[in-house]
Amino acid sequence: MQAPEIINAAVIGVGRMGRHHARNYAAIPGYKLVAVADLDPENAKTAAEAHGCRPFAGPAAVQDLMRWSKETGTPVRAATIAVPTLHHRACAEQLIEAGADVLIEKPLAANVADAGAIVDLAKKHGRVLMVGHTERFNPAYRALRKYALTPAFIEVHRISPMTFRSIDVGVVLDMMIHDIDIVNNLVKRPVTEVRAVGVGVIGKFEDVANARLTFDNGCVANLTASRLALRTERKMRLFSPTAYVSVDYQKKSGAVITKTANEKQLAFVRKEVAEGRITDLMQVNYQDYVKYEDLVVEESEPVRAELENFLAAIRTRGVGENLPEVTGEDGMTAVDIALKITDCISKHKWEGVEPL
Repeated sequence: MQAPEIINAAVIGVGRMGRHHARNYAAIPGYKLVAVADLDPENAKTAAEAHGCRPFAGPAAVQDLMRWSKETGTPVRAATIAVPTLHHRACAEQLIEAGADVLIEKPLAANVADAGAIVDLAKKHGRVLMVGHTERFNPAYRALRKYALTPAFIEVHRISPMTFRSIDVGVVLDMMIHDIDIVNNLVKRPVTEVRAVGVGVIGKFEDVANARLTFDNGCVANLTASRLALRTERKMRLFSPTAYVSVDYQKKSGAVITKTANEKQLAFVRKEVAEGRITDLMQVNYQDYVKYEDLVVEESEPVRAELENFLAAIRTRGVGENLPEVTGEDGMTAVDIALKITDCISKHKWEGVEPL
């Protein structure tokens, strides 16, 4: 049997997220990390030395990388774009037109027009386009997906201290967009109403935000994001007609209460009450009658799982079951909903009131 082709890979932007992509490209069988590019020469040099690949730096780093690729016969087949959001479209255009399949860190673009242009260009050239919403690959979320639930209400809190990265966008495009994508992936229905409030406390853009999304099937999602908290918390609670689920993304754990697992116990309690054997419900131990089920979580690194999914999509050209987990259209939908939220925030902007 012929061995699968090795896919030459490059990372554009080796800052906080790009470094993880470089490390995983270098470690995953089937990829060969051939180059990294960064505006900062020191970043490029450090990453290249760590993984034995070619560094490119400066404003023309991507052009220089692709020229080197062509001249040396080292085709870059896969590339992660992990530069500031403002530059996603320009980088994607260069790479796609040069023949690379691309994985673009979230958000896909700063606006829907740019997101749509990237999606259209990838289709035109037959390139695989994936968006880096890595929370889709969080082991706890992957465990939750196995229940195939139909959500009625979702509540999410994603809070952390200020990291001073991604300050070119507000907390909605920086942090909340993870949960926008997750909620959209779970509900799979159009959003019909957005209500939101947010404030920029120390920056140009909102640092704290809350959004309430209503979908056309009646599902409601309440999302809160803050980059001003004193602790980090990433939790989701989901109510459905068949189960209640609590997920902790940070701890990669969760619990489920399903209706089918508790029908007999609850029927027994109702019968005992009806027949007078239980007269004071305060004496009933809730935990004796309601069965919790821990999510069965298979430990994995989200970025590695993401890049393995990208590799499968590249080898099959995204056909059949090997579609990218997060498609360009998914990324564009997340941007669209995020911008509806920020637009709503701007229309309800609170400037504060001087005390009397």
